[in-house]
Amino acid sequence: MKTIIIFCFTLLFSASFAQNHATPNTKCQLPVEDILKAQSFDIDEPISEKAMYVFYDIYKELNFIYQLDPNDPKRAEHIQYFSIALQNANSLNLNLIMFQEDIEYVSTLTQ
Repeated sequence: MKTIIIFCFTLLFSASFAQNHATPNTKCQLPVEDILKAQSFDIDEPISEKAMYVFYDIYKELNFIYQLDPNDPKRAEHIQYFSIALQNANSLNLNLIMFQEDIEYVSTLTQ
């Protein structure tokens, strides 16, 4: 029983941490905490938590986009989700300069 509980805890922990940070696939290699520090607000402000989830979404979708085969129909779906994440970032007035190369790459895929 103890082994099952430890396994479940490890699985949940790894699933919550997966895709929430830079990987070798993304051009932006900054940790989310450093990206939050580069914003116009203090990291202790309530907007910081919302921004953190937006950056997690951006990383998650970028990782899918870079890893999926160009002919995979799911890639277009992840490009759309990436676009939504960018819209959420713009609505929060977030600084996205560190993702500029990634944004340019994805924009070439949609043309």
